[in-house]
Amino acid sequence: MANSSSTDPGLRNRFFIFLALAVIAMLVMRYITHGLGSRSIIDFEMAKTTDRVMQLLTSWDSTYIERFINGIYADFGFIIGYAGALFFGARYLGQLSGHYILRKAGIIFSFFALFAGLFDVIENIGMLTTLYFRPIGWVVHFTYDMAVLKFSLVLIVILFMVICLLFWLLNIVSGQNKKFTV
Repeated sequence: MANSSSTDPGLRNRFFIFLALAVIAMLVMRYITHGLGSRSIIDFEMAKTTDRVMQLLTSWDSTYIERFINGIYADFGFIIGYAGALFFGARYLGQLSGHYILRKAGIIFSFFALFAGLFDVIENIGMLTTLYFRPIGWVVHFTYDMAVLKFSLVLIVILFMVICLLFWLLNIVSGQNKKFTV
């Protein structure tokens, strides 16, 4: 196994820039929605049936719905932030792990982050369609499907990144400055 302890500083910088963008977008979203809870958003995107959507909509007043819609629009900025952070983070942490397989896997997992962002955009469009027009069964269910795919991919990428961090920490704890590659 060859030693390769290099990581691309550009990846690290882009990871932290997009991570900062995600945090800023989240704060802007909180401000725009006047603290609308993430639970409401998750309940709506995971509603799955028109009956559940109608149940939620009838429990909200017009101000709450307006705040919710503003939150969806602000979420587009958050999508750019988290998808970019996960994209560059998977690649950077794959390199940081010091293992050839994780380095190569980081490239693959980075694309999962882009797909998660795409599914989130489609999900937001589905929610906006439901809010502006009326709940349509297939749109509500499709929105749910996109949310499940998005959350699944985000969790997979985060798990991959945690594994890479663990490998990096194990290298540090074991006193190995070497990073193993094939």
